[in-house]
Amino acid sequence: MLTGLISSLKSGNNPMVKVLMLLFCFALPSTLYPLPLFSAGVGTTGASFLKVGVGARELALGSAASVITEGANAANWNPGKLAEVKQKSLSASYSMLFIDESQGALVYAAPLSGSSGVVGAGLNYLTVSDIEKRAGDSDLPDSRFSNDNMAFTLSYARPEVRPGLALGANLKYISQKLDTATDQAVALDLGSSYKLNNAWTAAFVVQNLGSSIGPDRLPLAVKGGAATSFFDGKLAAGAELDWLANDERIYLALGAEYLLNKNFAFRAGYQFGRSADKLGSSLVGLGAGVGLKFDRFALDYAYVPFGDLGDTHRMTLGFNF
Repeated sequence: MLTGLISSLKSGNNPMVKVLMLLFCFALPSTLYPLPLFSAGVGTTGASFLKVGVGARELALGSAASVITEGANAANWNPGKLAEVKQKSLSASYSMLFIDESQGALVYAAPLSGSSGVVGAGLNYLTVSDIEKRAGDSDLPDSRFSNDNMAFTLSYARPEVRPGLALGANLKYISQKLDTATDQAVALDLGSSYKLNNAWTAAFVVQNLGSSIGPDRLPLAVKGGAATSFFDGKLAAGAELDWLANDERIYLALGAEYLLNKNFAFRAGYQFGRSADKLGSSLVGLGAGVGLKFDRFALDYAYVPFGDLGDTHRMTLGFNF
């Protein structure tokens, strides 16, 4: 029976087999990693803003995005997927997260001549403003300060390193400032995308591999995922396992996107393991949203709840030219 399933998967022509294999991929991580591992304690990492996802489309998929991400914003999820960019691409995201906390990102990617690869550059920031500062026990603050975090990224990706295999990398300069204290770090992201056949694609990503920032380690993340499509490409579904090594967390993300027509898409996903975050709601980990896409313009929206912290609404604009 197993041999028959594998043969059908390789053919890419049996939708029921695709469903069974996706369910198998989804269930496998919980078999390999028992539930107590999802409840491991929090480690100590710096530059925590790097763990905040960028891009409404990917967040609406429950962050199951290392395979399904596309365009310039792919640099934030899997630089290997940048190799699929065929024309100049610009992505701009902005979110008001919680009280006095905002996040934004601007990413650009362009293919090089002669199919020699894709280059990109990006800026990702997160700011918490109006933090009160007191020297003693008083009702009124003595002054106010901010927490400013920034990552500047240079990217390169190359398609067809081997048949079906694309590789990419990000070089990141990271800065965080809290009041008068400032720390910097340099990190590397490595990403890959491999087309198993006409139906299945797999990805493997390592993020934030680099030096410490101040006294803390960077939030090293290792991700592996797979995705397939149904109904002549109208429905895409993916599964991803994320290991945050220094935070001692593992998340399993499932996501799907349905194309109502060539211009409009529905998306939803869920990231299991978020109960370890202790934010007081089972909705934490959920992502849902919609997208409008035209030849040169895209607009994406995502709803991402964070329990006790509140709900967030993410917007991303994309341009191709």
